Amino acid sequence: MKKEQLFKAAGIITVASILSKILGFFRETALAGVFGATMATDAYLVATIIPWMLFSVVSTALSTTLIPVFTQRVYDEGEDAGQRFINTLVNFVLVFCLVMVIVGVYGAPLIVKIVAPGFQGEAVNLTITLTRILLPMMGFLALTAVLTGYLQAVERFTWPALVGIPFNVIMILAILISGKAFGIIGVAVGSVLATASQVLIMVPGLKKAKYRYQLVIDWKDPGFRRVGKLIVPILLATGAGQIGLIVNRMLASGLAEGSISALNFGARLTQLPLGIFVMAVTTVLYPTFSQLAADSNMHGLRRAMVVGVRASIFLTVPMAVGLIVLRDPIVRVLFERGAFDPQATRMTAYAVFFYSLGLLPMALRDVISRVYFALQDTVTPMMLGIAAVVLNIILNFVLVGPFAHGGLALATSIASLFAVIILFAVLRKRLGGLGGLEMWDSLWRVSLASAVMGCGVVALWRALTRLYPSPGFFLEAGLLTVAICAGVVIYIVASHLLRLPELKIGFDYAEKVAKRIFGKKSKVARLS
Repeated sequence: MKKEQLFKAAGIITVASILSKILGFFRETALAGVFGATMATDAYLVATIIPWMLFSVVSTALSTTLIPVFTQRVYDEGEDAGQRFINTLVNFVLVFCLVMVIVGVYGAPLIVKIVAPGFQGEAVNLTITLTRILLPMMGFLALTAVLTGYLQAVERFTWPALVGIPFNVIMILAILISGKAFGIIGVAVGSVLATASQVLIMVPGLKKAKYRYQLVIDWKDPGFRRVGKLIVPILLATGAGQIGLIVNRMLASGLAEGSISALNFGARLTQLPLGIFVMAVTTVLYPTFSQLAADSNMHGLRRAMVVGVRASIFLTVPMAVGLIVLRDPIVRVLFERGAFDPQATRMTAYAVFFYSLGLLPMALRDVISRVYFALQDTVTPMMLGIAAVVLNIILNFVLVGPFAHGGLALATSIASLFAVIILFAVLRKRLGGLGGLEMWDSLWRVSLASAVMGCGVVALWRALTRLYPSPGFFLEAGLLTVAICAGVVIYIVASHLLRLPELKIGFDYAEKVAKRIFGKKSKVARLS
C-alpha cells in the first residue's frame, strides 16, 4: 500500500473509530447512569464473559491468521481459491458457535459458579439468566471477525471500521428504553441484536469486494488446513488471556460491591487511545506486513514495523499521561450521574491510574504481535502470551491485597510490559535488528514532550479548580475540554521543538484533507 493510501485508510478508520468510541462512551455512561456500579451491572458484566471470551479466543485467532493465509492463497492460486477458503471458514465458524451456544445454555449454572464464586443468591440466578440470553452473541461476533479479516485483507477498511456505530446505537437504545422498562434483561437482549447489526453493516462492503457466499466446508482446502495449524497456538494464548480475565473477576467478585464495574469502566476508558488511534495504525499496516512477509522482504518488514512502533509511541504516551493527570475529572464528567455516585467515580479513577501505566506496552504488543503473525509464526506469541498470563495471575494474588481492584489493573500493566520486552528481544534475533535506535529516539523525545504536557495540564487544572471550586456538570465538562485542548497544544509545540517526524506526517495528512475539503492550500503543514 502506498503512503498516501495508508494515510487515507488510517484516516477513515480513525474518524469511524472516534465516532464509534464517542457512541461507546454514551453507551457506558448510559449503563452507568441507569444501573450504576451495582449488583445488576456486575451480573451483566460477568454474564458477558463467556460470549466475549469465546469471541476473543476464536475471533482473535481467526482474524490474525486469516489475512496472511488469504493473501498467500490468492497469491498462489487466484481469487476463486481465496473465496472458497473464506466460505469454508465462515461456515465452519457458524457450526462451531452453534454447538457452543447449546453447550453453554445447559452449562450456565456451572459456568457462573466458576466465573463468579463470590456471587450469592439473587446475583447468581440473575447471572445465569443473563448468560443464557447473551450466548448467541458468539456466532455474530465470530462471523463479524471473519468478514472483517477478509475485507481488511482485500484492503477495504471502511465497512469493518463502521461496525461499532450500529452496535453502540442499538445498545444505547436498549439501555435507555428497554433497560428502564425491563431492567438488565432488556440490556442483554439489546446486546444480542447489537452484535447482529455488525454483520449487516458489512454487507455493502462485501458486495463491493465481490464476495460470493457458498454453502461449503472444504476440509482439504490448503488455506483452511494452514489456519488450523496456525490457529492452535493463538487459541491457547488468547484462551490463557481469558483465563486471566476470569481470575481477575473471580478476585474482584470478593471485593467491595462495584469493583468489577469499576474495573470494566476503567479499562474501557483506558483502552480508548488503543481503540481509536493505535488500532487504525495496526489495522492498516497488518496487510502490508503480510505482503512483505509473503515476498520475503525482511528489510521492508522491519521498516514498516518501525513506522508502526513510532506512531504508537507518538500517540499513546501523551494519552496515557493525560489519563493519569486528569483521571478524576474525566471519570466524573463521563460517568457520574444517576446511579453512578462519587464512590463509583473514585473506584473507577483508581483503576484508570493503574491501567494507564500499561497503555504503551499494550499498544506495542499489538504492533509487534502482528509482525509475528505476518511471518506465520503463532507459536512464539503464544508461548510468551501464556507466560504473561501466568505472571498476571500471580501478580493478581500478590497485589489485590494491598491495592484492592487497583492491584488487578496494575498486574495487567506489568504483565503487558513483560510480554512486549520479550517479544522485541526474540524478533530482534530473528530479523537481525529492529531499528532499535530509532525507536528509543522516538521514546525519549515523546516522553519528554508528554512530561512537559502533563506538568502544564496539572498546573492549568489546579488553577481552574481554584477559580471554580464547585463546578456543575456543564462547567466542569467545559473546563475539562479546555485542559485537554491545552494539553494537545502543549504536546504539539513540544513535539515541534523536539523535531518529532510523526508530527510532520500528521500535518501533511491534515493539509491533504484540508485541500480536499476547502479546495485550496492549507497552512497547517507550515507549523511542522
